[in-house]
Amino acid sequence: MFINVAFVSFLIVVVSAAPSITDIDTDTENNNYLQQACGGKPAELFFLLDSSSSIWSVDFKKQLQFVKDVVGVFEISPTKTRVGVATFADRIHENIELDTFDTKVEVQEAVMNIRQYLGGTYTYDALDAVRTRGLGKSIVRPGVVRIAVVLTDGESYNKEKTKKAAKQLKDDGVVVFAVGIGNKLGNAVFIEELRAIASEPTDKYMFEVGNYGLLQTIKEKLALEACEVEPRPTCGAKNAADVMFLVDPAELGATHTEQIYDFIGDVSEEFNTDEGKLHVGLQTRNCGSGNINLGEYNERKELSKALRTTKQPGMERMIKSLRTHAYKKENGGRTDAHKMAVIFVDEKLYNPRKVLREARRAKKNKVEVFVVAIGDKVDKKQVERMCSKSVDTHLLRVDSYDDLKTSKPDFLKSFCHEL
Repeated sequence: MFINVAFVSFLIVVVSAAPSITDIDTDTENNNYLQQACGGKPAELFFLLDSSSSIWSVDFKKQLQFVKDVVGVFEISPTKTRVGVATFADRIHENIELDTFDTKVEVQEAVMNIRQYLGGTYTYDALDAVRTRGLGKSIVRPGVVRIAVVLTDGESYNKEKTKKAAKQLKDDGVVVFAVGIGNKLGNAVFIEELRAIASEPTDKYMFEVGNYGLLQTIKEKLALEACEVEPRPTCGAKNAADVMFLVDPAELGATHTEQIYDFIGDVSEEFNTDEGKLHVGLQTRNCGSGNINLGEYNERKELSKALRTTKQPGMERMIKSLRTHAYKKENGGRTDAHKMAVIFVDEKLYNPRKVLREARRAKKNKVEVFVVAIGDKVDKKQVERMCSKSVDTHLLRVDSYDDLKTSKPDFLKSFCHEL
């Protein structure tokens, strides 16, 4: 009889612990909403997890589950969100680098296999490692928002070093979420340190939970806040440059021109124009070239001849105008600014000899020329000769106009390298 009672008790526990259908539906709806809110925009997301001896192994696993759940909200791929994870105690262990995995499933499986390394709480060393390695400039994509999520259950061994490391990380453009966990949240020193770690405003970027089991209660809010982070423009923060975009609507067509304008708009949002170091301009076909004014020709034969002999302005004239006019002082050019040009092509050049001659002259005149070649009709040798050297960093090949938008990080990586 005792065995039957125990068996019944066991059944009661199992049934009461199981999630209801309503709970499952709600979780699915929340995940769908968050995935739509994130919109698949690119991000570099790095988790820094406390692995010190004060954390029980079961609680450490709850940290890993929290990371897995937050990762589930994002679209993981080399062109969308990339995820890195490190644990810290006496030392930092870089478990997952940003470019280690390409899919959500791979990242989540790797997260759940992370082991705990015990020791003290050297938070400052961990923050420095995130800045120099985890989210270092050699691995991140230019123009892509960088986010660090720090989880810890207590103050570090050196409060001042932690404050300094956190400031350097944030000054470098990383948005930092600080998550404090456990019974030390009543400690004023711990709270002060969390505030120093988190980005401003702290009511948005700092979270407090009473125990590791409650991490699940903040995962949706933290994920949503992370999705809404906008990157701080860094392209142009170091050196001054005058940048001209060359677009020929007559050759590209109206629809494709609009797509290129959207690309230019997206790219320019990553330019640090507020401080005045980057000046940006757009050049299309010369307005006056080839035009016939009203009443200019009264004789029918003269008018007919003029119409038949009107020359297309063409890419070569645009590049010539770029060299001779665009960078002049009266047009906004600056003598101390680096001259840069971005030319868009999607087929063989109409008059390659003249175009390449003008491109050569522009480069000789110290204009750094980048070429964005779209589609499979472009002549490889022509565009390679048109752009500056090295070709690898000055020529962006894009398979189609549909792929133009997602090529922004690759473009910025090369274009902004010296800016």
